[in-house]
Amino acid sequence: MNLILMGTPHHANIGDLAIAYAEEKMIKELFPNKKLYIMQEEKLDICAKRVKKYIKDEDIILLHGGGNIGDTYVTPEKGRREIILTYPNNKIIIFPQTAYFENQEELNISKKIYNSHNNLIIMAREKKSYNFMKKHFYNAKVYLTPDIVMSLKETSYKKRNGVLLMFRRDKEKTLKNETFDYILDYIKEHFDSYKISDMNIGTKPVNNISEKKRKEILGNKFKELQSARLVITDRLHGMIFSAITETPCIVFDSLTHKIVESYDWLEDLGYIQICDNINNLENCIKKVTTFSPCIYNNEFAKKIISNILTKEIGDEN
Repeated sequence: MNLILMGTPHHANIGDLAIAYAEEKMIKELFPNKKLYIMQEEKLDICAKRVKKYIKDEDIILLHGGGNIGDTYVTPEKGRREIILTYPNNKIIIFPQTAYFENQEELNISKKIYNSHNNLIIMAREKKSYNFMKKHFYNAKVYLTPDIVMSLKETSYKKRNGVLLMFRRDKEKTLKNETFDYILDYIKEHFDSYKISDMNIGTKPVNNISEKKRKEILGNKFKELQSARLVITDRLHGMIFSAITETPCIVFDSLTHKIVESYDWLEDLGYIQICDNINNLENCIKKVTTFSPCIYNNEFAKKIISNILTKEIGDEN
C-alpha cells in the first residue's frame, strides 16, 4: 500500500507552501516505511486519469489541505472532484480544509460528487466548516482538526524590532484602504520602524518548487516574523505563523470565516488577538505587546491530526 499526496501547491502562496511542508513532514514521520508519491495541483485535472493505471485500489490518496473547498477558488475544487470521481475504490483523505460556497449550483455539484464516494475522509479545520461538511457531505467521515501548520513550531530567539504588516491584496481582501491608512499612521507614530510584507513570493504561478527551495522560502518568512516585535495581518497564516514563531500579533478578519473560526484553536495565546473594531487597535496592541511569556506548544495539533492519520492509514509501529 502506497500513499499518494495530490494537490500540493505550485503557486506563490507561502501559507499553502507551509501546509504542504507540514503535510509531508507528518506523513514521513508517521509512516517512514511507506512509499509517498506527490502530485502538484496543476496536474490534477490533467493527470487524474493518466496516473490511474499506476494506482492500486489499496493505495491511499491524500488531498492537500487549505481553504479551497468551495467556489472562491474553483480550480482546486474541480481537481478534487475529478480525483473523487476517478478513484471510487480508494480511501481518500482530505487534509484540514475550510469549506465556503457562495454559489448554490457549485455546492450541489460538490455535494453530489463527494457523497458518491464511500470511503472519503475530510478534516475540517474549524467548527463552522465541520458543521457545514457534516450537513452537506453526509456520506463522508468528517473530523474536526486544527490547520496542519499549527503542528509546526518555528521559534528562534532573535532581537525583535518594529512592526510587520501583512495584508491581503486578492479577492479575499475586506480591509478598506482608509482602515489600512489609519493602521499605518498609528504604527508610524508609536513604533520606530515598520515593514510591509506579504504571504506571496510573487504574482505569477511558480512551478516545480523543490523541497530545498520551499524550505528556503519558509525559513526566510519565519525569520522575518521572528525578528518582528509585532505583526498586524488579515491573513490566516499570518496569524498562524505568528503563533508558531511566538510573535505578538493583531488579526483583522477577511472574506471567509476561516480566521475567526481558526482563532478558537489559538485563543488561549495571550499574544494573539482578533481586532474586530479599528477603534480597539490601541488596546489590542498594548495587550499583545505587554503579554509575557509568549510560549507556543504545538503538541495539541500534532496529536489530533496524527491520531486521525494513524487510525485511517494504520500504525507503522
